[in-house]
Amino acid sequence: MSEKIEILASFLLLAMLLAIVPAAGAGGGIDLDRYVVPDLKVNESIETIAVSGVLTLQPEWDGSGTTGIPFGSIIVHTADGRTLVFDKDGNHLLSISDDLSAKVPTPGGVEKPCTRLHQLPNNSRVYHRDNGTFVLDTAGDLILTVIDESPASVEDPITINITSPGEGADCWIDVVPPHIIVAGEVHAPLGVRSVNILSGAEEIWCGNGATFSCSVPVFPGENTITVTATDNRRHRAEKTVNVTVRIGIPPPPAIAVSGRVTDAGGSPVPGALVRFESVFRLDDEPLSVTAVTGENGGYLVEDAPGYRQTVTIEKEGYSSLRREVVFENLTNELDLELEPLPRTVPGFGPAVGVLSLMGALLILPGRKRQ
Repeated sequence: MSEKIEILASFLLLAMLLAIVPAAGAGGGIDLDRYVVPDLKVNESIETIAVSGVLTLQPEWDGSGTTGIPFGSIIVHTADGRTLVFDKDGNHLLSISDDLSAKVPTPGGVEKPCTRLHQLPNNSRVYHRDNGTFVLDTAGDLILTVIDESPASVEDPITINITSPGEGADCWIDVVPPHIIVAGEVHAPLGVRSVNILSGAEEIWCGNGATFSCSVPVFPGENTITVTATDNRRHRAEKTVNVTVRIGIPPPPAIAVSGRVTDAGGSPVPGALVRFESVFRLDDEPLSVTAVTGENGGYLVEDAPGYRQTVTIEKEGYSSLRREVVFENLTNELDLELEPLPRTVPGFGPAVGVLSLMGALLILPGRKRQ
């Protein structure tokens, strides 16, 4: 016997009780066998109507309304989409069309017929067994019974969308013990009973809403975060995301820089090595990105960490260029100019010049002796 109990507020979506209420102990101190459903006398001559409001228990019911029902009522949700209402003795009172009745939003963000929503007194106690739900008052008297004969739901499954952090994200944390914010959305046609988030460090409960956002403990290094959502009929779905947690000051934003490298005359310098080195260091190692200029001297550097960069350009036959640049935007343009090295006379390099000088020094003393 599986029974569940919860003290409810004024409104309750009884179609979802199975998962809303927490489990009680075996029997929970209540013997549900004492609450016997009488023989229900269906009167097919009763006209099937549509209602615009929730069914409400009334202590002095006179049968004049279409949404008021007496204490002790028995509600049956049939397989053909009707809601039948009987009094405590099994006499047929109402026949209502679920499809034609007004719709109301559920906690899961979808609409259900108002026949599935009932107003209950405060401090009512709710028990569930098989397809029956039993609502008791504080004295233990049965005030409402709901029997669900509708077919199993074929609605959309639960879906989870983790909006933060993204898959493969680097999470920089400068406080210990480290935590990250895990946020996202849950789509559950039967309503969200619970959202749990499991990391390598701990599992936490993150509410029962269609959106979630919680601080989750993590370990430095690689972590797998698992979000589990359970709906109000205990259907479950999971979604995981893998992140790397790094302890330290978060790095600056990554920037992109494009431009051209030319000589003093404006001619492109192809094949030049362009290097951007950030002042930011990772594990005491400098972070840099490189690019090589194309035939038109153009280059593109992406994901350079930080606005402050040391830019160097190297190309054989040109003087190396080194410049400190502070960029202002995430996307930037920077044209650079290289100076050609001085040209040497063919066949008269430094070595030839030294030999010529030594020869001249040897010849001059000989001429003086003549």
